[in-house]
Amino acid sequence: MFKTYKFFDYRDLEDLVPEFLYYYLFQDLSLKVIEEKYYGSQEYKGWLCKSLLNYYGVDTDGENRGLYNERSIQSVVDELYTSTDMTHLRIAHILKKKYL
Repeated sequence: MFKTYKFFDYRDLEDLVPEFLYYYLFQDLSLKVIEEKYYGSQEYKGWLCKSLLNYYGVDTDGENRGLYNERSIQSVVDELYTSTDMTHLRIAHILKKKYL
């Protein structure tokens, strides 16, 4: 049998991704802290969170961390919807679906 990630035992990706986005972009939490604090895992050292955020187009090399920590989700979603970048539109949709 292949090794599995226990990380997803009780969560759906549609539930995890918006939370990863929120904690990374709005709460200024590191990838490791997001996994450790909110999902009870130290095993993956932020790798799972990084992989998912990168897959959805969010650069996790540090510049984006906490980018929106002084703003409301509504104002960020509204701004992202004005972009012509498909990644911005996808993130806006994900955040809107979960939080608005």
